[in-house]
Amino acid sequence: MVSLIALLVFATGAQAAPVASKVPAPQPAGSDLPPLPTSTPAVQPQAPAADAASNADAILDNAENAAGAGFNIATVHTYSLKELGAENALTMRGAAPLQGLQFGIPADQLVTSARLVVSGAMSPNLQPDNNAVTITLNEQYIGTLRPNPSHPAFGPLSFDVNPIFFVSGNRLNFSFAAGSKGCVDPSNGLQWASVSEHSQLQITTIPLPPRRQLARLPQPFFDKTVRQKVVIPFVLAQTFDPEVLKASGIIASWFGQQTDYHGVNFPVFSTIPQIGNAIVVGVADELPSALGRPSISGPTLMEVANPSDPNGTLLLVTGRDRDEVITASEGVGFGSSALPVANRMDVAPIDVAPRVANDAPSFIPTNRPVRLGELVPVSALQGEGYTPGVLSVPFRVSPDLYTWRDRPYKLNVRFRAPDGPILDVERSHLDVGINNTYLQSYSLRERSSAVDQLLRRVGRGSQDSDVEQHTLTIPPWMVFGQDQLQFYFDAAPLTEPGCRPGPSLIHMSVDPDSTIDLSNAYHITRMPNLAYMASAGYPFTTYADLSRSAVVLPDHPNGTVVSAYLDLMGFMGATTWYPVSGVDIVSADHVSDVADRNLIVLSTLSNSEEVSSLLSNSAYQISDGRLHMGLRSTLSGVWNIFQDPMSVISSIHPTEVETTLSGGVGAMMEAESPLASGRTVLALLSGDGQGLDNLVQILGQRKNQAKVQGDLVLAHGDELTSYRSSPLYTVGTLPMWLMPDWYMHNHPIRVVVVGLFGCLLVVAVLVRALFRHAMYRRQQLQEERQKS
Repeated sequence: MVSLIALLVFATGAQAAPVASKVPAPQPAGSDLPPLPTSTPAVQPQAPAADAASNADAILDNAENAAGAGFNIATVHTYSLKELGAENALTMRGAAPLQGLQFGIPADQLVTSARLVVSGAMSPNLQPDNNAVTITLNEQYIGTLRPNPSHPAFGPLSFDVNPIFFVSGNRLNFSFAAGSKGCVDPSNGLQWASVSEHSQLQITTIPLPPRRQLARLPQPFFDKTVRQKVVIPFVLAQTFDPEVLKASGIIASWFGQQTDYHGVNFPVFSTIPQIGNAIVVGVADELPSALGRPSISGPTLMEVANPSDPNGTLLLVTGRDRDEVITASEGVGFGSSALPVANRMDVAPIDVAPRVANDAPSFIPTNRPVRLGELVPVSALQGEGYTPGVLSVPFRVSPDLYTWRDRPYKLNVRFRAPDGPILDVERSHLDVGINNTYLQSYSLRERSSAVDQLLRRVGRGSQDSDVEQHTLTIPPWMVFGQDQLQFYFDAAPLTEPGCRPGPSLIHMSVDPDSTIDLSNAYHITRMPNLAYMASAGYPFTTYADLSRSAVVLPDHPNGTVVSAYLDLMGFMGATTWYPVSGVDIVSADHVSDVADRNLIVLSTLSNSEEVSSLLSNSAYQISDGRLHMGLRSTLSGVWNIFQDPMSVISSIHPTEVETTLSGGVGAMMEAESPLASGRTVLALLSGDGQGLDNLVQILGQRKNQAKVQGDLVLAHGDELTSYRSSPLYTVGTLPMWLMPDWYMHNHPIRVVVVGLFGCLLVVAVLVRALFRHAMYRRQQLQEERQKS
């Protein structure tokens, strides 16, 4: 049966030659724009079927167990290139002739047909005989676009794509051929071609029968090759007791770790969804009756069919009691690499070592230089073409770093110029930046001395004599929770008259042995600061397992509050890449049991009095379902200015706040815990579930992170307003010799006061010394008079 399906798919794809057909250009309603000019691309012969047969193994792998497939309903998915990752139009030039996109196909879907619809423009200077854009999918030919000088714009043009070309991870490439009769002039800026980011890839798929194997997790709930917003339903008993919630949080944080920047949402149900996949957590005797009573003898992980959907899979995380449920959840969080190729596993207790401060797997070490090769694959540091685009190196770090007198961090950059007389290396350069901020430019090869040239010629130079190496500094204020180093090569070809034959595609790279060094930093900062929470989950992620944190929920939380809790644990897991095995779940009347911890309060304001008591150190109060500014004395305002004088000129001023937190409005507040100094209370509050869910989703959205500031954020959809009014406090420690610098840092009033005190002290010492000297002289004079 498997072979028959594969042959049918292959036969269908063999008939789908890459024939370009004209598609009417869609125009916006009421648009005054004229229709796009037409151009017909030259269609090249279909690639031999033997070349495509190498992908048959992937199809067969996806089609395994295809016999007996249920609900084989074809679904058409339409993705714009922008949705696949193209932020702007894909523009190709002689200096950068290759542009591409990576995308995935879910492993539980089989592609039966596909079509690529492209539109864009080509330079009027291009000629059909010498210039073209070749389209390939996974190195398999799809079609060719040729220019029409009289009509630079083209499309929409449709190309059928052989479905057998698709695998789980795909690469769609556009390759630009510029030049004339074998000559290439990469510096010619008049030769270009552009494919619009609004071009579309239409894919028709049918579902494959699920393979219920624990070793395949996080599939089928999440496929790492697919760019998508992930939604994973949880099925929990309505009692929502702390132990089951802790086990659910461990599972949610593990899935957050897998989804990383994609983001994940965990809606909570008390019954099994009618269709699709879900995770069921609870004691075996309390599982939904539709599952029967599975026979278990201890902590158990099990994948079973959704009773209402043969293609749906339920992951059961269960045990005979609540402690065994937690152990079963740790089997996923800490033992996923040892999960069997089976649908069931009895989980043995796992000894989880306690974490130490600032050791989250996602944070780079701050006690040694870190190689860039440790942060990204070597391929991410390599580029093709004279201007290969930006090479990015993402990294994360705790945002509470502090250095002596703002001493900068060091970045050691190593790179090589291409071999051979290809580039004018002294005019070519590498630009280095961080977080879209320019840092420095370096020539691809600095002018070398006569001695260096002689040593290079006789081979007595160092092994890395052709490696350019530079050290630059990064100001501390440019580094925060989520960061990106950026490298941009801009190479200039050798200037010769006419068209110079030579390679049109060159390779340039940053050496993976380049390092970033944050070892001169210490961990200390002033709070509250919600920007730290949005960027790195600070201060809760100081310990990756959240072992110094607790979540405060209402006595009887509803599904919306529990869903927000799971979403937040998913955010923490995505931030630290570690399960939240150390977090405790308590109700408001048991907060004293976790008084020494950082607290996260989630509430829909059903009991505002208990929430208000935990925010007594903030400038805000909750009463009768309303948020308003608390009473502040003049003395407290003066003291806060003394603590943070820059707040006087800050753009975030203390403002009177009055809101009902209803209609989807949510409030995120942060203040020092009234139960322990140096500890933090983070409250996420709303009068309804929509506002609470929106608050958590904002934390995972990079576009909104820059708007989260101060000690209070009011959110209504994507509209965010920040405030800062609460007193400051310090989190972290420093060596004694650094304390004076910390105490005076950015505090001119303190400097003035200490200076005045120092002057008074010096004057007092001098007065005392002069007085004693005067008394001594007086005594001497008296003795001399007596002798005379």
